[in-house]
Amino acid sequence: MIVGNLQQLAIAMLPPPLLRLLSRPDLSLHKLQQREEGKYDLIEDTLFYIVSCPTTAQEADLKSEFHDRYLDIQIVLLGQEMIALSPTVTSPHDHRETKPDLIFLDNPAITTRLLLNVGDFAIFYPGEVHRPTCQVGSSAQIKKVVFKICKTWLSAQ
Repeated sequence: MIVGNLQQLAIAMLPPPLLRLLSRPDLSLHKLQQREEGKYDLIEDTLFYIVSCPTTAQEADLKSEFHDRYLDIQIVLLGQEMIALSPTVTSPHDHRETKPDLIFLDNPAITTRLLLNVGDFAIFYPGEVHRPTCQVGSSAQIKKVVFKICKTWLSAQ
């Protein structure tokens, strides 16, 4: 996992392809905040992002998830979000997918909580368990973007 802020990319120690992606002017915080909800393809089925406006909920009411094919870059565009973290899954193929590349876990132990404010991002590599959209204080609507990056694309860059 890597954590940082879009306004301080130079100190985030990102792999070069991720730094180039998040440094694109058309993907700046300001531009992303203006985007309508929906899916935006950059490279079909390999690199895309989803803008959404979910309502945060109590951590206990949400499920933990991980991915095998894609890594996530989750960025808060408006509001605050807590993401609960659990130990990395070492054998992802022992778990059944709910949707393509989405595997839910039943109540794994939460080891850490990560508070994200506007512009903050968290990058979750395949197998890294996370429970996004947890409320901070009380339930609230937020705006966020999740970049989905195929691990084979990243390793080929």
